[in-house]
Amino acid sequence: MAFVTVAQLSLLLPGKGTCVEANGKKLALFLANGKAYAIDEECPHRQAPLHEGECVGLEVVCPWHASFFSLETGDHRNPPATTGVRAYRTRIVGEEVQVEV
Repeated sequence: MAFVTVAQLSLLLPGKGTCVEANGKKLALFLANGKAYAIDEECPHRQAPLHEGECVGLEVVCPWHASFFSLETGDHRNPPATTGVRAYRTRIVGEEVQVEV
C-alpha cells in the first residue's frame, strides 16, 4: 500500500464531503477538526453516496437512510446499514491530502 494524493487541502470545506478516486477506488473524503478522513464512498445498505452525507462531529450520516458511520473506523452506528465501511489512513503533506490505498 502507498499514499496517493487525492485532493488539495484548500478545496476541502470542514464538515463537507468530497468524492475522490484513488487507484480506481471511489472514496468519500472529509475534513473534520482539522484532519482529513477517507471512507468508502458507497453505503453498504443501498449504495448511497456517503460524500453527500452530513458530517456530525467525527461521523457521517448516510444521505438516504440516516445510518451513521465513524470517519475514524468506518464502523456503522445504527440500522438500516448492517455493516460498516472501510476507513483509510490519510495524511496532509503541505497542501496535498493523501490517502493510503
